[in-house]
Amino acid sequence: MSSFYVVVDDLGDWAPYYPSKDVISFDQYLALADSRSAGRVRVLNCCRNSRALGRGYYCSLLAEARGHHVIPSVRVISDLRRKSLYTLQLVGLSQTLDKLAGQLSADQSKIELRIFFGEVTMPELSTLAKQLFERFPCPMLEVRLRRQKVWQVDSIRQMALKEIRDEAEQELFAAALERFSNRMWAKPRARKRYRFDLAMLVDPDEALPPSDKDALKRFVSSGRQLGINVEMIGKRDLMRLPEYDGLFIRETTAIDHHTYRFAKKAEAEGLVVIDDPTSILRCTNKIYLAELLKTNRVATPATAIVSHADKATVDGMIESLGFPMVLKIPDGAFSRGMCKVETREELVRGFGNCCRTPRWCWRRSFSIPTTTGASVC
Repeated sequence: MSSFYVVVDDLGDWAPYYPSKDVISFDQYLALADSRSAGRVRVLNCCRNSRALGRGYYCSLLAEARGHHVIPSVRVISDLRRKSLYTLQLVGLSQTLDKLAGQLSADQSKIELRIFFGEVTMPELSTLAKQLFERFPCPMLEVRLRRQKVWQVDSIRQMALKEIRDEAEQELFAAALERFSNRMWAKPRARKRYRFDLAMLVDPDEALPPSDKDALKRFVSSGRQLGINVEMIGKRDLMRLPEYDGLFIRETTAIDHHTYRFAKKAEAEGLVVIDDPTSILRCTNKIYLAELLKTNRVATPATAIVSHADKATVDGMIESLGFPMVLKIPDGAFSRGMCKVETREELVRGFGNCCRTPRWCWRRSFSIPTTTGASVC
């Protein structure tokens, strides 16, 4: 059976909101008996003291030690205390921030926004708020934006519940909490008959998915027969992962892609995950695969990995391997970045075509079959 607690430093901090049996003080949480009881325990840490060795910090630390799923985690609390740490998590926000220039007044140079469970009062900042919440899962965030030549995040900090004094903000916090709780923690009663809950990440619009719709339906059906509730989720469901016991990724994975972020998040939450982050890092790269197969003496077509495409390299490939050859980039999938060549001219041209620009050639690997016809390693 699942349990849900909202932990506050002082029950008086909850006075502006409706009373709830789920709201307990830090001292009550500290004194919980049988803290590792069966079933999931979800903890929403709203303690106002998040400094090192403070109550907010210890609340999350205790929750993780007890095997409870807590927001924010100790890692998030620690990252938000140092700009040098949280800045690393801001990579990839530039496109969202660039859009602000066209949505906000040219006279604005600073913005302070408060984010409650990924929601804000300014609609034009909603996308940014959701992305920041995904990177820093925390009930309340205060973010300051600054514009010089472009908009950038100037600072982020974890807010305290007691700081929400404005009535409109209190209403937003309460509504956001309710939506978050219903979306993240609540589960249909029908799920109780299953031993485990498995999230299956899919993209219904993917052109060449790893599993077609019929296969996905069979996964769901087979899971139920084994006592596993399989639920399909999409790329917008990152924050729902703590709801499950495992993650099965049925999208084409890549490093710079939401599938890798899902794998990292699932691993951090202690879920069983396929494909795990390490496997994605390794197995999406054909250079690693070629060396792994070679190390384990698995028979493969003759393969050469080259770092540049000068005349000597081209001559050596032709002399030792002959034609036809299949050129591949290391991180391609479903025949992207791949071409077959049968003459020297096609080989030279293929280097440029597969690599798009010559400066990328040093990253490319090339699989060369020793038999007639195209072959894929």
